[in-house]
Amino acid sequence: ASYAQLAPTPINIIVHEQILAVANRSDVVGAMQVWGELTSCIVKLNIETKVDVVGSQTEIRRRILDSKVDLLVLDSMQFTKLSDAGLLDGVAVTSNAGHPSLYTYLLLVDQQTTSLAQLHSKRAVFYATTGSSASLAWMATLLAKEHLGKIETFFGPSEISNKATSCILPLFFGRVQACIISRLDWDLVKEMNPQLGSKIKILAESRPVLESVTAMPKRLIPHRQQIIDSLLTMHNYPAGNQILSLVKSGPMIPYRPEYIESTRMFWEEYVLTLTPAERLVRNDSEQSIVPKQFGQTNGVLNNFEAIH
Repeated sequence: ASYAQLAPTPINIIVHEQILAVANRSDVVGAMQVWGELTSCIVKLNIETKVDVVGSQTEIRRRILDSKVDLLVLDSMQFTKLSDAGLLDGVAVTSNAGHPSLYTYLLLVDQQTTSLAQLHSKRAVFYATTGSSASLAWMATLLAKEHLGKIETFFGPSEISNKATSCILPLFFGRVQACIISRLDWDLVKEMNPQLGSKIKILAESRPVLESVTAMPKRLIPHRQQIIDSLLTMHNYPAGNQILSLVKSGPMIPYRPEYIESTRMFWEEYVLTLTPAERLVRNDSEQSIVPKQFGQTNGVLNNFEAIH
């Protein structure tokens, strides 16, 4: 049935720019528009979505206060800030095997490396699932705790990748000396390639961190529960599964406050590594954690010349 004859129900959506490490801007905007069409069918409304990709937390806060946004997809760091300010309610999170997509990051090294200090001036590959780059934030925290300086001065030529094999295989073949990867991806790759465990070991492990949260402002929003229900049931439809595959997720599951506690501690530890000036820049302009000299790659194995 078509619901185009009904009065339009506008939904203004903000996707935080930091989410775009796992998908390009046009894919994300297109996916949210498809979600609007799917939601029209699920809840029998004529949903009209307007999707904006926004990088500034100041701008996001302004739109919330001006009632100009109805749904937000945020990385966990930004959600924590805005939720703690009393502006948002979490409504849904991505999942893996029925559990919230909490990532634990591992520092993988070869069998001969026994301390973080030994990696000074060495090459590394960092796995980044969102632009907030939690893997780099964790590494910054580790370096600060051991008084080893900043990422950009500690490591040699390094790269960012959103593909697990592009992090692990260069380490296995000795092209880089460190790899920061999620435990989930390490376990999956090691299961397919058991020989990896003979040359690679875990040197350090992070606390779990939630990558992203779908949220809504605390104000009254028309059809609020129907919108939430459509998020939580979209995996029952082919179009919904396509959207979820874009962000490498199983079904969306309801947000619960306890999901964010470990994440809050993760980011609080990172913020403590920043100088007051760096904190000001971070809060105002959402400066990327990724050092400018780090290369961006989706296939380090196909471009070893860049890090030789």
